[in-house]
Amino acid sequence: MGLSQATLWGLIAAIPAVLAEYLYRTLPGPWWTHLWLWLPMQLTIGYAVYRLVTIPQTSLLDAFVVFAFSTTFMRVVVTVVFLGDIVRPGTWVALGLLIVARAVQAYWGR
Repeated sequence: MGLSQATLWGLIAAIPAVLAEYLYRTLPGPWWTHLWLWLPMQLTIGYAVYRLVTIPQTSLLDAFVVFAFSTTFMRVVVTVVFLGDIVRPGTWVALGLLIVARAVQAYWGR
C-alpha cells in the first residue's frame, strides 16, 4: 500500500518547512548568512504546495488538512526529540484535532 499523492506532496512540503525552522533555531549567526540554505528549501516548499493543491479531485481544504497535519506532527517531534523543549497544551490539542480531521478525511473519502 503506497502513499496517496496528497500525503506524498504534503510530506515533501512539510519536511523542508520543519527543517528550516529547526536550522533557524540551531545555526549560529544571522539568518541571512544562511540564505543559501533557505532559498532552495522555500522553493521546494512552494513547489510541493503547488503540486498538493493541483491534484485532481483534491479540494484546497483537503490539501490544507494534509499539509497542516504533516507540519504540526513533525514540529512536535522535532521540538520534543531534537530541541528538548516543552510542547504547550494548545499544540497537543491542535495535533489531536488534525489527527481526527485526517482520519475522518480518510474514512469518508476526499
